[in-house]
Amino acid sequence: MKYLVIGLGNLGRAIAESLTHIGNEVIGVDINPHKIEAVKHTISGAIGLDTTDKDALNTLPLCEMDAIFVTFGKDFGTSIQTVALLKNLDVNKLIVRGISPIHEAVIRSIGVAEIITPEDDFAGMYASQSLLGELFKQWYRVTDTHHLYKIKAPAAFAGQTLQTIDLEENFGVRLVGIERPHTARNLIGLKQTLYSVINKITDDLKIEAGDLLILFGKMEVLQKLAEI
Repeated sequence: MKYLVIGLGNLGRAIAESLTHIGNEVIGVDINPHKIEAVKHTISGAIGLDTTDKDALNTLPLCEMDAIFVTFGKDFGTSIQTVALLKNLDVNKLIVRGISPIHEAVIRSIGVAEIITPEDDFAGMYASQSLLGELFKQWYRVTDTHHLYKIKAPAAFAGQTLQTIDLEENFGVRLVGIERPHTARNLIGLKQTLYSVINKITDDLKIEAGDLLILFGKMEVLQKLAEI
């Protein structure tokens, strides 16, 4: 697939290089020549231009892109102007980094549906990790209030059925899935732990040591799980 990443700061560079690493064609754009120089050997192409200039922006292969990322982190005005021009040029999928609540409101008003907020996401992940400690595995934002958590099943759950534990009633979280570990040998014969999703979850299913629980709920309920 083909992607355009506008703004090659820390976030933009990470997105561009990650997309390239998994086999996509990525063009990075920034007005700063030092940022262009930093990525020119790690992504498909890097172009220096002012994205608030409609004529300059129109020289890019916009219609060929499967998605365009706008990742400016500080320059409110540059982000708004760039996004407005891209919407006016009727590009395909547009993903924009939110800078502030006002910025998000403005870009939503001009038709941007996908907004990424890395600072908020990091804060949510860090807060979850702090609350859950060693139980914490992964965190995903779903809405402003509700999130998905992948946690190691507390030791006290081992041997108990889901009906007995009753996560929704006792802890205020909904069980979405369970991953169960098993040992297998890799291509060179070394043992490794792999996880498989349990397809059918029933009330009489017993939690085993090492299970990973995928939960949906509010962050404030995590304290109950951490205290088990």
